[in-house]
Amino acid sequence: MKTDDLIRRSIFIITEYYKNNLEPFFEYLSDDVLWLGPAERQQIQGREILIQTWSREKHTLTFTMGNITALCVSPHTHVKEIVLHYDVFTHYPSGNIVPHNQQLHYTWREKRVKTASGWESRPEIVMLHISNLWKYDSRDTIYPVHYEDVDAAAPPPADPERFVTVKASDLSVHRIAADRILYIETVKRAAKLRIHMTADTLTINETLPGFEKKYPGLFLRVHAGYLLNPAHVREIRRFFVTLSDGTQLPVPEKKYTKVKKMLLQEITE
Repeated sequence: MKTDDLIRRSIFIITEYYKNNLEPFFEYLSDDVLWLGPAERQQIQGREILIQTWSREKHTLTFTMGNITALCVSPHTHVKEIVLHYDVFTHYPSGNIVPHNQQLHYTWREKRVKTASGWESRPEIVMLHISNLWKYDSRDTIYPVHYEDVDAAAPPPADPERFVTVKASDLSVHRIAADRILYIETVKRAAKLRIHMTADTLTINETLPGFEKKYPGLFLRVHAGYLLNPAHVREIRRFFVTLSDGTQLPVPEKKYTKVKKMLLQEITE
């Protein structure tokens, strides 16, 4: 079982789940799967029972997902533990939107199955554990000593389809809303990029041309070493641009007119 493939499957299952498409969720369940929900007493075991339970569930809720971070641990050759952290927003018929910070723990195992062409290996899920996380207070380490306030409702991402998925230098995988990204810069003398976001910075194993090719139309190349998010440009002058956080990025003199034209076009569209 390849880690990257299982992470992609894990992310796909939950993103489809929150589009109310349950087929990918059901497809990979083992016969003896254990599902642990985020609320007390939510414990269901067995694939058929799980499918029957969901088939009886009727609701009119819709959901929007935010950023996803994935981590993987391999306790055994044929077992992988994948943990996703993400934001999900529940839309109620009344118009209310309630945010949750969730953690989803998959236990995948490799199973040998006999097919018409012989024995093959396929991954299956033996456990799913979903939990709603408390907001972290930086003054606490383990116990929520300072957890007193209830989170206020927050709006979902403005454009939930604009995401990038990257692997960080520590091998964690991140699904990031494009509107959180300010700019991306090349790390000198290394095949790495540094993604500067509104709240933090992430280093990934990638090249600028490769990243630009994967996500055409989302970012603008203003320099050999920089891609920026046009939505965060606040000013352009000879020969630099200023972003929403005050960062100034250089624009080569030969590219200035072209970059200025492209930025003005982005603003007016």
